[in-house]
Amino acid sequence: MTKVLVTGSTGIGGAVAAQLGERAVTIGRHGRIRADLSLLEETERAAGEVAAAHDRLDAIVCCAGVFTLRAEETAEGLERAFVLNYLSRFLLVDRLLPLLPEGGRVVLVANAGRYRDTLALGNRRRGLRIAGRTQFANDLFAVELAARHPELAVACVDPGLVATRVFRDAPGVPPVLRRALHALQQRVGAPPATAARVPVHLAIGPRPDSGFYGPSGAPIEVPARVRDGRRGELWEASVRSLACRRPRSC
Repeated sequence: MTKVLVTGSTGIGGAVAAQLGERAVTIGRHGRIRADLSLLEETERAAGEVAAAHDRLDAIVCCAGVFTLRAEETAEGLERAFVLNYLSRFLLVDRLLPLLPEGGRVVLVANAGRYRDTLALGNRRRGLRIAGRTQFANDLFAVELAARHPELAVACVDPGLVATRVFRDAPGVPPVLRRALHALQQRVGAPPATAARVPVHLAIGPRPDSGFYGPSGAPIEVPARVRDGRRGELWEASVRSLACRRPRSC
């Protein structure tokens, strides 16, 4: 049976897992494998449990994430949103790459080219730049992973506006604005089950080309700032972060 690792057990991730059924191996606070993906130690443990239980994965679909306007530091000394939205994904793919066969897929649910370069490695960001840099990091990761592993199909997917709880639960957003954004999101956003169709198709449908995809599943152009950007710089910084859990002490 096809096996697909899915991160995130609510919102889009929960809908992806539901559509995959028994093919899904879920990681998250409420997943089959429980883990706080904002902590690298727990992410590493979860990757080890997956590797111990499975000798093959056909795809990895990364959906877990958070929208925040407030920088928060984890017990490991890292910015929570950056780890949850990006670095835990890098770690999972790095550790589980041996389980992916030639033709395996990696699907990153992010924003696929919508954000400019606000990465600012080594510096704290504020406001929208906290979320924006994590999305840009996913863009760079998708393109660099595809370049380093041409045997894989690597897709970065923009799901569009989806009726999840991402705004209702957003740290750092004033309560009145949070309620207004959540109400708008529920009124005009696509149901999570609809948003899940593209990641599911990319994971188990005909092998896609590596690249960026929009809410309808149509390919979208990879911006030059991503294609020609600091992909290698981010990759090496990510490797260093995994090698040293408390970067400020390294």
